[in-house]
Amino acid sequence: MKLVFKTPAKINFCLYVLGKRPDGYHEVETVLQMVSLYDNVELEALDSAVELVCDAPGVPSDSSNLVVRAALLLKDSFPRRKGLGCRIKLEKNIPVGAGLGGGSGNAAGVLWGLNLLWDLKLKKEDLMVLAAHLGSDVPFFLCSPLARGTGRGERVVPLQPAKKMDIILVFPRLSIAASVVYANKNLKLTTGRNNISMLEKNLLRQDFAGVGASLHNDLEPIVLKDYPGVQDLKEKLETFQPEGALVSGSGSTVFAVFADSNAAGRAYTACKKAGWDTFLTETISSFSEFVPERMLNYP
Repeated sequence: MKLVFKTPAKINFCLYVLGKRPDGYHEVETVLQMVSLYDNVELEALDSAVELVCDAPGVPSDSSNLVVRAALLLKDSFPRRKGLGCRIKLEKNIPVGAGLGGGSGNAAGVLWGLNLLWDLKLKKEDLMVLAAHLGSDVPFFLCSPLARGTGRGERVVPLQPAKKMDIILVFPRLSIAASVVYANKNLKLTTGRNNISMLEKNLLRQDFAGVGASLHNDLEPIVLKDYPGVQDLKEKLETFQPEGALVSGSGSTVFAVFADSNAAGRAYTACKKAGWDTFLTETISSFSEFVPERMLNYP
């Protein structure tokens, strides 16, 4: 039996860093949105082994890969079940180390798909508990196309999906480790009240200009200072007058929100000509846009 589906990228409309936690992570508040740039995943049932085949050079195929760890975590949750093996074929379109959550989305998709393929009958809440053990962004990809994240980012609350927005993603072919950015001594923590509630209101009102004005990322100043090429990229995007532009997560991708599809198209063409990896996407409003209907049917 095989199962074929897609897993999306994400952007952070906002990311506030509130403080360092006793476990070494940072407390954050963020609003995450899935966008229509996808990796392709194929799962095939095997007797016992967990195998990964990936087309992207340099992506490990052993247990250091989050996708393999997701399959093994799910398998180990059922030690008495026999025949829980799989071959995972992964076709990467989402850049690695780009702040777009590609690996986290892959891992969530594997949990979701194997739950069906192995007939485990776990509920969504059960999978999200497992997802939280894998990484801060993984639960989001099981929760909702638009959500608020707190804690390390793993505590997610779904938000009402907004009207479709054109989103340009520009990756400067530079991978940045989130741990390096968070460890920067110049990281300024958010103090006092932030405008995350205003962002959510603007999304609910379909106020694109308001969404653009509410974009914020506490990690962005570090990325722009330490990686001047990302600064150049953002300045280039801003010449096309988007509603707003921002570094996504810990970078290095910069995204821009456009209310005008023609302006989005011009920005896309110009950034492609400049030699950056550029993707013209839109916000996702439903899981049904990228996974088979049978994956949506939890017990």
